[in-house]
Amino acid sequence: MQRRDVLMGSGAAFSLILAGCAGDDAEDVEGGTRDDDNGTGDDNGSSGSADLEIVDHDLVVEEGAFSTDIYVAATVENSGDEPSGDIELQADWYDSDGNYLDNDAGRLTSLEAGETWSARVYHHGSGTEDVEDYELEGEFDEDAHEPADGLTLADSTMEVRDDELVVEGEIENETGEEQSYVEIVAKVYDEDGVALGDEWTNVTDLRADETWAFDVEYFSADIRNRIDEAEDHDILIKDSSW
Repeated sequence: MQRRDVLMGSGAAFSLILAGCAGDDAEDVEGGTRDDDNGTGDDNGSSGSADLEIVDHDLVVEEGAFSTDIYVAATVENSGDEPSGDIELQADWYDSDGNYLDNDAGRLTSLEAGETWSARVYHHGSGTEDVEDYELEGEFDEDAHEPADGLTLADSTMEVRDDELVVEGEIENETGEEQSYVEIVAKVYDEDGVALGDEWTNVTDLRADETWAFDVEYFSADIRNRIDEAEDHDILIKDSSW
C-alpha cells in the first residue's frame, strides 16, 4: 500500500491553527449502511484518489473532578473523489520550554470522499500538567478497503446503554466456503454526518452459510467522551485478504 502525508501543523495551548479551507459538507448517513457508490459518483469506478488534509486543530484541556484530559482536536477532510484507507494522526507533546515529552496517535480505518473526521488525539502518558505545546502530523493509505465479496451485512443497530455505546449486527457468509478471518469496522457519526471514530471486532473460521452475530463496544476516549453526539453508524466488512 502507498502512504501519503497529511498536512502538518503545530500550535500552542488553546490556539486554533487554520491549515486550509473547509471542503464540501459530509453526506448524511442513514440506517448504518450506505446506498451510494462509496462517494465516487461513478458506479463503474474511478481513476481518482483520496486527498486528505488537516484543516484545523487545537489543543484542548478538560479538567474533571478526578482527572484532566488533554488532547488535540483536529478536523480532517477528504476532498478527493475516492475513499482513503487507514489514517493515522500523531501528536508530539512538548513542555513550556520546548522539550519533547512523548507522543500519541489517533486512527481511523477509512474516510469516504467528501467526508469529514472530527478527530481527537489524547495524551495518555504521565505528566499531563507539563504539556503546553504540540506538533501534529499524519499519513494515510491511498488504497481503500474494498468490500468483502460474499460477506453480507444482514442487519445492524446502534444504541447507548448506561453511557456505553454498542453496535450490534449480523454478517452472513454467502461465499460458499469457510472464511478463516472476518473483521467488521463500525464507524460512528454525529447528526451532521461527521465521523467521530470507529472500533472493530473479528471472528475466525466462519463456516459457509453461517451467520455471525457481532457486537462492538467503544472503549477509546475519543468516542466514550462524546457518546451523546453519536447519531448513526456504518459497517465496513473485511476478510483475510486484508
